[in-house]
Formats: sequence, structure tokens, C-alpha cells
Amino acid sequence: MAQRLKASIVGVTGYTGLELLRMLIAHPQVDIAYLTSRQNPNTPIGDLYPHLSHLKLNVTDTDHETVAKESDVVFLALPHKTAQDTVAAMHGKTKIIDMSADFRLDDAKTYEKYYATPHVYPDLLKEAVYGAPEIYREQIKKAGIVANPGCFALLAQLMLLPYAGQIESVDIMAITGSSGSGKSPGEGTHHPVRNHNLKSYNINIHRHIPEIIRTAKITEAQLNFVPTSGPFTRGIFATAFVRTKADAALPCAADLYESHPFVRVMEDVALANTIGSNFCDLSYKKVSDGNFIVQGALDNLVKGAAGCAVQNMNLMFGLEETLGLSVLAPVYP
Repeated sequence: MAQRLKASIVGVTGYTGLELLRMLIAHPQVDIAYLTSRQNPNTPIGDLYPHLSHLKLNVTDTDHETVAKESDVVFLALPHKTAQDTVAAMHGKTKIIDMSADFRLDDAKTYEKYYATPHVYPDLLKEAVYGAPEIYREQIKKAGIVANPGCFALLAQLMLLPYAGQIESVDIMAITGSSGSGKSPGEGTHHPVRNHNLKSYNINIHRHIPEIIRTAKITEAQLNFVPTSGPFTRGIFATAFVRTKADAALPCAADLYESHPFVRVMEDVALANTIGSNFCDLSYKKVSDGNFIVQGALDNLVKGAAGCAVQNMNLMFGLEETLGLSVLAPVYP
């Protein structure tokens, strides 16, 4: 049996950090080294979240050097713009999986354009591997820093991958649950407002656009992207209207994803079929020559975040890619 891994989560008290913890404590090859939070040091995790009261684990504010030194892998569940210094401090001392957007883009100018702040460590951008296992599996295996994709971005990329390099234009509407906005309450995520509502936001300026266009091999002008907040907690359901070049030679999506255990190509897609699991469900329908409708769904906290991160960890350490994840059957109904 492979050596057990010591894993730590920096920023454990957010939704993504808690979802990571749920998966890591069930992983057969992982022991928890540190759970850290600056806001809640020296606190039993069960005092903060009663649903975890059965765990004998404490949240601490342990310094980054100690966490890195005593961990085989560190997951960073920190807000965008704040993970840069932490990655730099831990670089070379442990393997890092960053859940923020700080290392997803390999160009500092693009990062500054979409996140309105300079990137302090542009050289590290070149070292980070983009953590989409279905696209960069072999690179992830050798990586020291993995940048987990954005949830919208990963779903859109998996939807469009069969058409990459052959797209003339694409329109995507993606509806996300309230957990995608994070734990801190806001006007747009307050339940009485969101529970009976649909509202689009950041149309064609969403931060995940650079990730989508890079994989699809298109420009911003070829994409209309309409992110929309939905009246549910978990998941993203997206529809893409794809127009391809007249002479495009397109691979069969089912064949393309045959070797990827967490992508299911189906006749129809329903959000409820993915919730709680690491599956991404996709459906491809040809409307006419060169015109396609693609639908996709995933759980934004699992395949769109923590589950994908654990999948990346498995690849980085030579473990079975599905280890600790295949047991997460969708929660239904």
C-alpha cells in the first residue's frame, strides 16, 4: 500500500475548505496534519460547525512554514488575491493545490485585467499547472503547484473541449447555486431574495472567461457568457449554443471522455444527478450542420472545487485517480 499522505487545509472554514475536509477524512490514504484559519485559532472544528462535532480536530493559526514542512500536500482555500504570498512562502517545501484564482492564468497582464490587482509573483505563474485533470492529466502528475480551475470555467471547458479550435462563436448561459458566492452573506445571495429569483451578472466580464477561451482556443469576441444566480444551493447547470467552422472535423465526445472517470456523456443532463458527487454530466445535440447545443452540470463545491482538488492530489502522488472520490455517489433526491 502507498505511503499515507499528510494533508493540510489553509482556510478551512469556508465552504470549499469544509468540503475538502469532508473528502479528505474519508480518503483511505490521507491523514489531516493542519486545519488553519486566522479568524478561529485554537478552536475545535465541531465548535464552529456542529455537523463536524464527531471529529477530534482543532483549527489553528499555525505559521505557513510549519504547515508546509509537516505536510505532503497543502490545499489553499483562500480568497482570490490573498493566496499569492502563501504560495510563494510554501513553494518548494511541499506540494500545493491552490483553490483561488491567483495561479490559474499564465499571463500577469490578463490576471491584472480580470482581478484588478497586479500579480506579485509572475515567475510562479509559469510553474503552476492548471488543474483540469481531463485536459492536463500528465502535467498535473509532475506538478509542484496546481491551480484548481474556477467552477464555471471547468464546466464550460469540458463542454467545449470537443470543439476546441473549430469554434466560430459560442453563447453560454450558466446558472449557479448560492454556495458559489461563498460563506459571507451579501445582497445578491441573501436567501429571501435569491430563493424565488433568477438574475444574471458580470455578463461577458466574468473572471472565468480567460480560462474558458484558452481551452476552447477562441477569443473574447467569439464568446458570450451569461452567468446567472439560481434559487438553489449547490450546482451549476449550463447550456451552450456552439457554431463551428463549416469543414470542422469534430471528435465524438463519448470517445474523447472515455478514459476520464468523472465525465459522463449522457442523452440528457439534470443537475440533481450530480449533486454531492465528483461527476460532470454532459449532453451533445446536433441542431444542423455546424450548430450544436451542449448542456452540462456539476456540483460547484465538488467537481467544481474540492473534488477536483482531491482528484489532482491523487494524480500528483501517483494514486488511483478515483481514490476517495468514486464512493461519492450523487445525493438523490
